[in-house]
Formats: sequence, structure tokens, C-alpha cells
Amino acid sequence: MFSERIGREVERHIPLADLSHFKIGGYSDYFFEASNILEIEKAVGLVRECSVPYYVIGGGYNILFSDEGYKGLLIKNAVTGLRRRGKSVVEAFSGTSIDGIIRFCTAQGLGGLEFMAGIPGTLGGAVYGNAGAFDKDIGMKVDRALVLGENGKARSVSRSFLEFGYRSSRLKRKHDILISADIKIHEQPSDRTQILIEDILDKRKTRHPPWGVACAGSYFKNPVLPSGKKVAAAELLDRVGSKKLFVGDAAVYGSHANFIINKGQACAKDVLLLASEMKKRVRKRFGVELEEEVVFLPADFSMFR
Repeated sequence: MFSERIGREVERHIPLADLSHFKIGGYSDYFFEASNILEIEKAVGLVRECSVPYYVIGGGYNILFSDEGYKGLLIKNAVTGLRRRGKSVVEAFSGTSIDGIIRFCTAQGLGGLEFMAGIPGTLGGAVYGNAGAFDKDIGMKVDRALVLGENGKARSVSRSFLEFGYRSSRLKRKHDILISADIKIHEQPSDRTQILIEDILDKRKTRHPPWGVACAGSYFKNPVLPSGKKVAAAELLDRVGSKKLFVGDAAVYGSHANFIINKGQACAKDVLLLASEMKKRVRKRFGVELEEEVVFLPADFSMFR
């Protein structure tokens, strides 16, 4: 049925570790990589019609797959493309990499996204989790978006519809699917943009794991203390000795306490146990409940509820 409706067959028994920057996970029962809007609409429409569990991923950079795999259809959003619209907007499809968008803007003499330099993954994942750095986030730059809603059809929505918050959005809460977004930019000499990008990358290199290290980015969101003060999760984790912690091959990165890395053979259970211990220590010492930024996908989760 899938091949008849979509035009291509799904893949079976795909290792999730190959789809995750964490290099962790069992096998997905079914997998489909959608390369255009129509394929996403048809695939999502069919699984909803048949009540098949499904989940949509982007680059796999901010997700932890279960050791039990995924009992349904995993859809990879690989819809890419960029287009400049006037002086102040770039339209980007959600499967486009953040790095690709920044390089496109730089070549076009455009600026405004330098703070996103070094953040891996796709636009879809970035908007989903409202990714950002240095007191800025992607939600500040989104003007309008094309979203696949519960009815399975794409529609244009305003920025307010996306309900951006700190490392959150309506997409994350309601599991709507981003198709494309209009990103606000400004004209800026390419050499100036490149200088700003290199400065951001230099700051990241001093503390963040090198590109080849298997991890999923910052594991916890930065919390707000009972006093109302916002503090870096890494600071609290460092003060409770987290950098020395490990479970199996899952370990806290030595230069930044808010990164959990896979030293080679870590499984999801190792990561979850390690994260639980880190949370427990911060809760006991500071009375603060850390909230995960990395998304854990249980084997039986479905975006269709």
C-alpha cells in the first residue's frame, strides 16, 4: 500500500544508531526518507489513516533513540532548498542544514544568523526546539512558516502561531511538522559575516566536544533558580562533580558538564541512568529540577495521538 500511495517503498529494520549523532539506538521497524513536500504529506496521511505509530526526524542531532528501537515508521525530513526573497527574507525548507543556510546567506551578502554557527542539524530541528546560543534563538528570526498540521495539509502560519519559548515551540508540544520557514536577515558584507562566524566558532571550540565526538548537544536546558535568576546548567552540574560521572560508555564531557558523550559502546539505558544521577545531584544540592533538552524517543511513541 505504501509504495502504491507514495511511489516508493519503505525500508525495513534500519539501525537507528546510524541516524543519530549519539550513535545509539536499536532498529526502526520501518524507515522512509521524504525528499519533497508531497512525499511528507502522503506518508503522514497514510500512517495516520492506518493508525501506524510514526515520528519525524531531521538530522538526528538532538535525539536519543531507545535501545529497543522504534516500533513504527520513522520519517526523515530531507526536504531541502533555499531562496532569497527581497532584501530581508530567506525562505528555507526544513531539511536544509543550519550550516547550509548560513553559507548561503554569507555568499549572498546577508547576515543575522551568525549566532547559529556551529549548531548542527537542520532548520526543522532548530525551529522544533528553538535552538540558539549567546542569548539569541532561531525563533527571533522566523517570520512565517509552512506547517503540516493535524489534518495532514500544509498551511502558512505566522510567527506567533509557533509559540516560541526557551528551547521550545508549538511544534515540540503539538508535534506539527515544519515544511519551510521565512527567515529574517539583513544585508551585510560577506567578510564581516565571516569574521563574526569565526568568532562564534572559536568560542565553541574552547568548551564544546569536537565534531567527531558522539553526543546530542547540551543535554539539559538552563534552569531558573528559586530566586528567579537564570543560570547555566553546566555551572550547577560542575559544582556537584558531574564531570567525573559515567555509566558504561556514557560519560560527562570533561570540558563542559552539560554534555553527555558516547565513548564508543554506550546504550540509551547508560545515558538515561547517567542523566538521572546528574539531575538527582543538582536537585539535592540546589533544589532545582533540570529539564532535558535532548529528546528521548521511546520505542512505542507516536506523533499520532
